[in-house]
Amino acid sequence: MREEKCINRYGNKFTFTELTNGNVQWSGDFEYCRFGFLTPESTDVIDMVDPSGGPYMARGQYILGKVIEEFKANDGGFEIIIKENV
Repeated sequence: MREEKCINRYGNKFTFTELTNGNVQWSGDFEYCRFGFLTPESTDVIDMVDPSGGPYMARGQYILGKVIEEFKANDGGFEIIIKENV
């Protein structure tokens, strides 16, 4: 499994780990964070996550060479759902 680490402008550490299902686990400090949703009426599809100090991640961006489709919150941070058939 591939893994990338980054440190944001406040010194917070974030890790992106490729999962066996092809998605990516994003772990780090999300205490102060804002979210964006696919549509204003829907709060079940997160398409943007911006923790204080970064990194800002959104639908359509690349992580570990894969295109982001959406995010699912979990105990470790977020599972980044990867777009199929890119």
